[in-house]
Amino acid sequence: MVLHNPNNWHWVNKDASAWAKEYFENNLIGTEAKDPTNEAYVRIEKVLSVDGDVDVSQRKGKVITLFDVKIQLEYSGKTGTGENVSGTITVPEVAHDTELDEYVFEISNYTDTAEKQEVRELARSHLTPQLRERLYRFSDALVEQHGKDIQHTKENDPKYKLSQVPDAASSSSAAAPGTSGKGSGPQASRSETKAVVNTTEIVETFEFQTTADELYQTLVDPNRITAFTRSQPDVFEPVEGGRFKLFGGNVTGEFVRLDPTEKITQKWRLANWPEGECS
Repeated sequence: MVLHNPNNWHWVNKDASAWAKEYFENNLIGTEAKDPTNEAYVRIEKVLSVDGDVDVSQRKGKVITLFDVKIQLEYSGKTGTGENVSGTITVPEVAHDTELDEYVFEISNYTDTAEKQEVRELARSHLTPQLRERLYRFSDALVEQHGKDIQHTKENDPKYKLSQVPDAASSSSAAAPGTSGKGSGPQASRSETKAVVNTTEIVETFEFQTTADELYQTLVDPNRITAFTRSQPDVFEPVEGGRFKLFGGNVTGEFVRLDPTEKITQKWRLANWPEGECS
């Protein structure tokens, strides 16, 4: 995936639905539970379906996962007396905000008898806890596998690589072998100059299909900001002179001017920008 996203600022999205099905097949199939008191067992044999959306996104330096899928699995097993049993386990919702104890498992034997309930109960009590743990690890695996495709890191950011090349000023600041430190005071003081920061002016125009009042409220309402960023702001003070800190401190700034329904002026910066530089 080709990435053109300076400073990781723009929204980048990648569809990982196909990879997700492969992940569940690799990590869920073969999961099994056995009854230590007899020969009964149950094992996941197949991922029948994965329905829904799986996306990994990057905005303003933060990688997030957005997914909500329904998974249906097929299992097989045997009762303690050796009778074959098969059926399905349906997980109605596996989502980015599902907690470990919130997964629901609907277990059903294809054909049911009182004796076959032994396998169904074994699946409920001993198999689903394993599935729960594996489903919960999906979000981290998604970021690990696809995050590098949508976000510049030190390894794949050309600007970072260029910054590692020493410039002439830094090279010349080292003393030549055999020279004395005497009389170097004035020259040393001259070399302590402030780093030059390359900046430019960007002007963009956007049209929003809403009213001015609704747009203004969206940009100053902490609840709406939380919904958009999918994380609680560390600081959000929507008054003139008020500060804001989003995405775990990756974006900070100040409300300079607030004219309801007319204008919002902000100063903001990314955490990795040089000190004192704002947009």
